[in-house]
Amino acid sequence: MTSENEYLKKIVEINKAILETEKDNSSFKITKVTGNRAEKTIAITFLVEAKDENKKMTIEDISIADIEGKEYEIDFYKSSRPYPELDLNTPIKLTFSFKNIENQPLFIKLFRFKITSQPIRNLFEDTKSNLEFKDLKVNWN
Repeated sequence: MTSENEYLKKIVEINKAILETEKDNSSFKITKVTGNRAEKTIAITFLVEAKDENKKMTIEDISIADIEGKEYEIDFYKSSRPYPELDLNTPIKLTFSFKNIENQPLFIKLFRFKITSQPIRNLFEDTKSNLEFKDLKVNWN
């Protein structure tokens, strides 16, 4: 029983949200922001979870900006697919990577993207939203 409790504590710690928001009955929890000095990249890991029903989602126009206002584009080759299929109350982990990062910023001033959600039961019904997360601390390694 003890090892099971330890395991559950670790899972809670790993999935602990740095920033969290809810839009269109889906929750978005940022769990990790990691910079890689050698590769000059920043990766943002987050969990997305449908709170109302099973749905398909499209995530687009994904970008970050540093505190100096420099905007960085996503590196699709090193990122998760931006088309998650969500099952009700089941978190899906996504990681988006950004390249050519200059000066190893300590914070991401803005991480933003657009989402389109479609319920599996009716793919013609869709909701569009813009999401923004501000002031994310970057852990460099």
